[in-house]
Amino acid sequence: MGILNAEPGPDNDGRTFCTDQKFVCRGTLLALFLIASIVLRAQSGSSAQPPAAASQSQEQTKSPCSNAPPILKRGAQPDLPPCPDPAPDASSAPVPSPDAPLIERARYEAFQFSQKLPNFICEEDMARNRQRGRDNVLMDIVSAEVVYNNGQESYRNVKIDNHRTDKGMMELGGSRSTGEFASMLLDLFSSNTGAQFRSGGASSISGLNAEVYDFRVQSENSHWMVKAESQTIHPAYEGSVWVDPATARVLRIEIQATNIPPDFPMDRVESAVDYSSVVIAGASFLLPVHAETLGCERGSPECSHNIIDFRNYHEFKVDFKIGN
Repeated sequence: MGILNAEPGPDNDGRTFCTDQKFVCRGTLLALFLIASIVLRAQSGSSAQPPAAASQSQEQTKSPCSNAPPILKRGAQPDLPPCPDPAPDASSAPVPSPDAPLIERARYEAFQFSQKLPNFICEEDMARNRQRGRDNVLMDIVSAEVVYNNGQESYRNVKIDNHRTDKGMMELGGSRSTGEFASMLLDLFSSNTGAQFRSGGASSISGLNAEVYDFRVQSENSHWMVKAESQTIHPAYEGSVWVDPATARVLRIEIQATNIPPDFPMDRVESAVDYSSVVIAGASFLLPVHAETLGCERGSPECSHNIIDFRNYHEFKVDFKIGN
């Protein structure tokens, strides 16, 4: 879903400051993470799991189970309940008819996207801003190479203001974002999320005609994990999705957290991703080209605003060499 984070720490006067020296925090400690906690990654050599299977894997982790056969040897039998049957693979879902509702065709296309997405590498530039009303101050620019390999995202050659750092993307102070490639799209259409869609009418985006669908997700079904300081919530959220009626592909997703608990350090959390056709190894894929995340301190006009661009997509290959 993406991560927005600012790592603060106390100073000698009991006030707070951010570990990133260019980032100034006032009042509430600012540390916000935005990520889909649902696992949408593949094991080596397999395709990415559809959301239903991923959520089921999480439930198995929470509730131990076993498919071990019964035993005749005298002694206590295993008391763990049997594990549930695995969810069907998204690729086996029936193809919707051409006259099926557009939102259902978009759901199918999203799952097909997860099955067909090749290994790739691209460049990411993330401008981290401190925003107060209309005033926007650039803190720094984080750049990295994003490697998508067998359904897993990793980052390498991380730089801050074009200076190399020995820290990984998730170890940086200040705000950061990950997870735009598959998590948000697949989780929105997962049956486990239970998003309620309603038509919002026609619109245009990036020069294309689109149908807009507004949606709501209840907190009990939310896989959106938001962390601030030591607190973690899975908020309810609402938003809109733009769908190309000609291809049933998603062009943009916007989400906003709702009903945030009053004791949570943030009172506004938003994220948006724009998708466009990208050619990799001679084939066209719908991939993120732009994203933004916004998180605002409770009771304050101070916000963290990340503006992220993805470019230079190309196929990722691993070369193996055995012997001398």
